[in-house]
Amino acid sequence: MTERGGAGAALARWAAGAQAAGPRLVAVLLAATLAVGCFAATRLGVNADNRRLLDPDLPFQRDARAFEERFPGLTESLLVVVDGETAELARDAVLALAGELGGRRDVFRAVFVPGSEPFFEERGLLLRSAEELEEFGDHLARLQPLLAELSRDPSLPTLTRLIRRGLEEADSTAVDWPAVLDGFRGATVEVYAEHPIAVSWEELLLEGSALDTRRRRVLVAEPHLDYGRLLPARPAIGAVREAAARLELTPERGVRLRVTGYPALNHEEMLGFVADIGVAGVISFSCVALVLVLALGWGRFVAAAALTLGVGLVWTAAFAAVAVGQLNLVSIAFAVLFIGLGVDFAIHLGLHLVAESRAEPSASRALARATRDVGGALLLCTFTTAIGFWSFVPTDYRGVGELGLIAGTGIFVIFALTLTLLPALLGSRRPTRVRDAGAAEASLRAAVTHFAERRAGWVLVASAVAVAAAVVLAPGARFDSNVVSMRDPSTESVQAFEDLLDGRATPWTVEVLAEGPEDAERRARRLESLEGVKATRTLADYLPSDQEEKLEILADLAFLFEVPPAPRVREAPEPAVQIAALRDLAAALDAAAVTGDSNLSRSARRLREELASFLEGDDGGAGAARADDLARLEELLLAGFPDRMERLGRALAAEPVTPADLPDSLVSRLRASDGTERIQVFPREDLRDAEALARFVAEVRGLEAAATGLPVNIVEFGRYTSASLRQAFAFALVGIAVLLLLLWRRVSDAALALAPVVAAALLTVGTMALLDRPFNFANVIVLPLLLGVGVDSGVHLVRRARRATTPDLALGDTATARGVFYSAVSTLVSFGSLALASHRGLSSLGVLLVIGMLWTLVCNLVMLPALLVWAGPGTGAPGAAPADPELE
Repeated sequence: MTERGGAGAALARWAAGAQAAGPRLVAVLLAATLAVGCFAATRLGVNADNRRLLDPDLPFQRDARAFEERFPGLTESLLVVVDGETAELARDAVLALAGELGGRRDVFRAVFVPGSEPFFEERGLLLRSAEELEEFGDHLARLQPLLAELSRDPSLPTLTRLIRRGLEEADSTAVDWPAVLDGFRGATVEVYAEHPIAVSWEELLLEGSALDTRRRRVLVAEPHLDYGRLLPARPAIGAVREAAARLELTPERGVRLRVTGYPALNHEEMLGFVADIGVAGVISFSCVALVLVLALGWGRFVAAAALTLGVGLVWTAAFAAVAVGQLNLVSIAFAVLFIGLGVDFAIHLGLHLVAESRAEPSASRALARATRDVGGALLLCTFTTAIGFWSFVPTDYRGVGELGLIAGTGIFVIFALTLTLLPALLGSRRPTRVRDAGAAEASLRAAVTHFAERRAGWVLVASAVAVAAAVVLAPGARFDSNVVSMRDPSTESVQAFEDLLDGRATPWTVEVLAEGPEDAERRARRLESLEGVKATRTLADYLPSDQEEKLEILADLAFLFEVPPAPRVREAPEPAVQIAALRDLAAALDAAAVTGDSNLSRSARRLREELASFLEGDDGGAGAARADDLARLEELLLAGFPDRMERLGRALAAEPVTPADLPDSLVSRLRASDGTERIQVFPREDLRDAEALARFVAEVRGLEAAATGLPVNIVEFGRYTSASLRQAFAFALVGIAVLLLLLWRRVSDAALALAPVVAAALLTVGTMALLDRPFNFANVIVLPLLLGVGVDSGVHLVRRARRATTPDLALGDTATARGVFYSAVSTLVSFGSLALASHRGLSSLGVLLVIGMLWTLVCNLVMLPALLVWAGPGTGAPGAAPADPELE
């Protein structure tokens, strides 16, 4: 296949025919390209569903679908994280947003705020233990005098009087007086703000109750997702943004809103991915063109090669439209890989054409001789590179399998175009001034290969030591299966998701299905016995235990807090009375009792300074503060107090809970229509640690083999992906070895071509382990790809060495070695463009490709020449013809 009497001669005749056809062939091919380009543009879609990356018939995928069928939408929900400067702001904002989005049935299947149902407001205290209620009751009893007075008269004079009294008795009360003083100080500052933030009485006085006093709330929205669209979650995310804008949920008004959950994570990932691929494609194409200029210095050839690459990309995209229909988050990177590898054919053909043109005045004969000389090797390299890509097709990792199918077939496309469109574009033109190898490049390349040939023994010993070290380091290489950690950390969805992992609303739960209430209870108790399980939650957990005892405690508390409600309409104190109250408070803050370095002292001094500024007036003069400023201050301090006390009163008046009292929205999330119950399993450890995640999933699935959920999906995704990597590497190695043996029929030559690339793969793995850079779902294609791409250089160099007829000519001085060098450089700069991506998975693909290609270049230009010297001169494959010295 590789010699002149076989494939080389046939390919030379083909290229000559294309060259003779010239403009007519170019016109036909460009017209056909326009047609297939239109076909690709209309038929090739993008599927953002990450579940399609793996075989849908895998056991854990079936378990996930079984859960989704019973509880649709829960695994694909948007999580809207609402942070408020106070607990009241967060709750009011999230409920208002839920009301707005609940009416958008065209966008959302369901919208709910966990724990917001009236059931939790009115009977939530019963979900606490009796011991917790006793402790809470003691806390409220100590607060009772303060709360009772404020309930009767929620005014500024009453509050300042209570604060003065509290400062005198600070050591014997349950009130967090530093927090009260800081809240008062904040209110005096907020009076002059455009959107002032009211004091949170829940945080000041009710912290520790079952009433939700968190400043962070989460809204769950189940969107309709169309994975046939490039951005399936765009309508839902847009609806959230529009609703938030209408409600003025902004940081200026004390509310911060962020959207996360897997639809949002995938949305922002796809946006970043497309942008990264676009930028990388432009950089890759530009760098490849520059390498062609440096290698050849022939403008017409560079332009023709660039156009050939573009046409090849269009035809490959059309093939993708036919073969897979839709690109995924992995296969979308095929364009950058295609550019980096497709240019290799033009580089090798161009360098040989330039070499032939020095002695051959006829452009057609020069092209024929160049094609005859290198065409067979290019055809063989097409097969080896394609095998490296295709090796993932039989594995369970369909995402990379589709990438391999597209890019592997694209290699044949660009090979055919390089010998068809490129000669037609060149026509009868030949380089009038050809560029010789640059002095620095030629000197470096020659010095390296000459040294390797002269010191072959030492080079082989050093190579063996380096490979042995890589083998020792290789077991330390790790696989990162956490798809969240590979996304751009600067995006809103990733930051919000990470914040949720630190809080109570963690998405890291395993889901177990039970046949009914009794089965759910039995399974939950078994799961709670596991070391890695912190707790489980079933529908039965919302039916309080020991209700009679708890209701008695709440009845006593309700009697204790039975105070007349404050009138909703009351007469505001006169400004003079309010100012006098503030001055009395300022005097109390000046007292010796609040001097010192305690938290109370520091809070008192800060409040005293703000009060002094407030009482001086806006203009800094000595006049009294305006009446409207005083009214605003009182509103900020006390407007929310009566409502919060009413909420506490409703909670203390709780009634017994029966199964019929549980809200439908809660029941539907934990019991399916067929009676299947859902068990949520919460981890004890932080599952952002990969080992803790694996332990948790292994423990739970040891008891419940069909358990599903995000942690299970992450672990299983990683397991099948890493297994696919090993399978693909084995397929590629065996496939390439068999191909070389069948074509060359010499074990020694096949081994010589394979040895450097296998060494490069081991050195790459060792380097990744040494640098602690993990393999992941995006970069697993690298090792099989390195086999297919790296062996190409070995094929060219071994073939050239076996056919050399000039004994004193070093391998590094040949056009073949120069082609290998520039081919590696073009691949490096093309793949290196991916390393600049903001997406950490895509960036890791670029980094790993660069590391692998650097080792491949070193092994082929240093290790391989030494191996060729050690192996001695060969006679080549049967029927080999001598080479022309001037081409060497």
